[in-house]
Amino acid sequence: MRSVCTLFLSLCCANLFSQKICKGILLDSTSGKPIEFANIGIVGKGFGTVTNEQGEFNFAVPDSVANAPVKVSMIGYRSKTFSLATLTSLTKITLAQTATNLNEVAVSAKKTKIKVLGNDTKTDHVTAGFVKNTLGAELAIKLNIKHPQTHLKKFYLNIARNSIEKPIFRFNVYNKDAKGNPKDNILTQNIIIETKEKTGLIELDLTPYNLFVDDDVFISLEWIKDLGDVKGLFFSAKLVGSPTYYRQASQDKWQKIPVGIGLHAEVAY
Repeated sequence: MRSVCTLFLSLCCANLFSQKICKGILLDSTSGKPIEFANIGIVGKGFGTVTNEQGEFNFAVPDSVANAPVKVSMIGYRSKTFSLATLTSLTKITLAQTATNLNEVAVSAKKTKIKVLGNDTKTDHVTAGFVKNTLGAELAIKLNIKHPQTHLKKFYLNIARNSIEKPIFRFNVYNKDAKGNPKDNILTQNIIIETKEKTGLIELDLTPYNLFVDDDVFISLEWIKDLGDVKGLFFSAKLVGSPTYYRQASQDKWQKIPVGIGLHAEVAY
């Protein structure tokens, strides 16, 4: 009989009896259009969410973290930080787009080497996943980059088991901070993964995004839409491999566990 070891990422459960409700709408400052899938939450505290297709957000904050800053961020926009009192007094928030500078990449005539980095696993004997339906939760692994101008060509994940009809995620790429943890998202546009298959290997072509990196980066999978109980969604994992970095909500701090979630990438250099 095979042994299946299912590993969940532990999330803290806070006492929400005394709390404030943060709700409103996030808009583009120029067009006035709603900004969907933006991150908003208490910095480093595990209370946050992601805006829906109408730019709306709604999440609860316990009084115990009422003095912590609230950050609103979105790829391609300038972030804003508020006090909780200020945020709860606003019904609309606007973000301004940032100018995007396209980096020129020199194409070399030398032979290109292809390599797979990360946790390449397709097993269903060891699995891991999001423990609850908290928007903005993320799972990430580090890619050890040893060559300048390494091209991120493809991203892979393997869904071992799934009871959700059509999962949707955001793919993110972070540089690292002084302690070796994920820091800033280096993408300039949203990369959304909408799976057609409920289970199996999912491949995302990254070549249209022209992603070249010189140093170690983290690739992540972010839960951005309420699609039901995530306890029915499991990814292949490894007991020995690149450790998993995770955060439980938008703007939360990153933590690390030794189990390796099965995210990996094909790179060229």
